[in-house]
Amino acid sequence: MTFEDRYRNGFFLAPMVRVGTLPLRLLSLRYGADLVWTNETIDKKIIGSERVVDEKTGVVAFIKGGKDAFTTHPDEKHKVIFQLGTADPTLALAAAKVVEQDVAGIDLNCGCPKKFSIQGGMGAALLKKPDQLCAILDILVKNISKPVTCKIRVFDDEEETLTLVRRIAATGIAALTVHCRTRDMRPRDKAMWHRLNSIVDELAPLPVILNGDVFLYDDVQRARESTGATSVMTARGAAANPSIFRAEGTLPALDVAVEYVKSAVRLSNCFGNTKYTILQMYPDQKSIQYRGLQSSRCYEQMCTAMGIVDFYHNEGSQLISDRADPARAKNRSTKRQHPSISVKATGSPGAQLEDVALDSEESPTKRTRAECGTAA
Repeated sequence: MTFEDRYRNGFFLAPMVRVGTLPLRLLSLRYGADLVWTNETIDKKIIGSERVVDEKTGVVAFIKGGKDAFTTHPDEKHKVIFQLGTADPTLALAAAKVVEQDVAGIDLNCGCPKKFSIQGGMGAALLKKPDQLCAILDILVKNISKPVTCKIRVFDDEEETLTLVRRIAATGIAALTVHCRTRDMRPRDKAMWHRLNSIVDELAPLPVILNGDVFLYDDVQRARESTGATSVMTARGAAANPSIFRAEGTLPALDVAVEYVKSAVRLSNCFGNTKYTILQMYPDQKSIQYRGLQSSRCYEQMCTAMGIVDFYHNEGSQLISDRADPARAKNRSTKRQHPSISVKATGSPGAQLEDVALDSEESPTKRTRAECGTAA
């Protein structure tokens, strides 16, 4: 199977801020997702991290300053695409090298319109800086052993979009994902599927993945037939009910929510992240159960609200305690340090350094591991 073949004829989980963490990715794979994208990780957040394996849960955590920069699991190793937020070729390569052996591919985020991404010159800001965008892709393609992909949005002008995607494809990427909205459009604005046809024709045979307004399993075939897309990606559809990937049809959302929480507990996922994600799965925000989840301050309270407190006491409480208190957890092992890396010459801006230092500033936005057991 070639790199490109991994991105053909598939139904994928899209990268999502906060929501696309390990429990949702593994649950999506269980329900039939072909590939899953991580939520965006900024280059400086992962550079210099320590790879630590929890031998009880199997979770592989990249830890920096006592905080999880990224977590993954062997069960997703061959199907997880690490989405990278960066504006610099050298930092991009340093970050990709940290996780290269634990993921199936690296994806460059060129579509996020959020302020935190734009103001750093990342995400959708790169669309207006094609030289910089392509320099990042070029250095990744030439120096990473895993397939490199890119996720973009379209411009208002179709020809401007086609000019950009031609340049992107020329870097040697394995696939291109197109969010069928412009940088200024928001989720409430209907995705412009019709804009994908010309991109597919222009880049053939490169796999082109459609993203935007995919809420049902039946939307996959409809999207492919109407646009020629190679594969399809869903974000909000999976956030509301990860069983969207089942060809047999979705399961009741509340049943899926229970499975999500059980997965999160078994993985010792950060409670605040679990709470945020689980609330996206509840359509009735006036229900007693929703209010119980909303007021919960720890996993025990959350499981009580969902009627699965016995599960928590039988399977989860010790795992959560171990993760919240590193001094009590004797089951972790450091597997790999991250040395300086050698960069192949590319002629691209930012790629002139022979060695890339793997230490830099840490974003202050992540919770510490000690907070993950209780704080909402």
